Amino acid sequence: MANSPDINTPLTSLDGSSRTLREWVTTFHLLLIVVDPYTHESSWIVNTAGRILRSFKDADCRGGWMVTGTAEHSKEFLGPWSSEILTFVDPKLNFVRHIGIESTPAIVHFDQSPKIVGSAEGWEPQEWKEIVSNLADVMSWSKPIIPDSDDPSPYSGAPVSP
Repeated sequence: MANSPDINTPLTSLDGSSRTLREWVTTFHLLLIVVDPYTHESSWIVNTAGRILRSFKDADCRGGWMVTGTAEHSKEFLGPWSSEILTFVDPKLNFVRHIGIESTPAIVHFDQSPKIVGSAEGWEPQEWKEIVSNLADVMSWSKPIIPDSDDPSPYSGAPVSP
């Protein structure tokens, strides 16, 4: 289970700019999908996660990727998703370890405190649906269908690399 981080924890975007978590949630909630570009388990969820993040694109929240790799590997792994959706990189796993994520893929919802409102590791559709439905309710937004017919079967994910 993820832990709410220090508000001054930095998040580095794909272009190399860095802001604190507090700065990212000043106005909006933040929904992050954590993926590891070096595992099959994360690759299986990219299209599903992209669909979920895209569904909140015009809502009063930020949706984004947190990739446990370099900017180059993130772009290669996510392809066009990396330019369509806000992408953060965490090659040294500082952020991921700080919040206590132990396996990927993972989903994490931060409110404006910033406190973790919900999180899940691995792909368990019902857990992700709960987190996303809660965010949609808070945003007065429509809920994406989870699971959808093209989504993978549930799986536990892969341990975060040391």
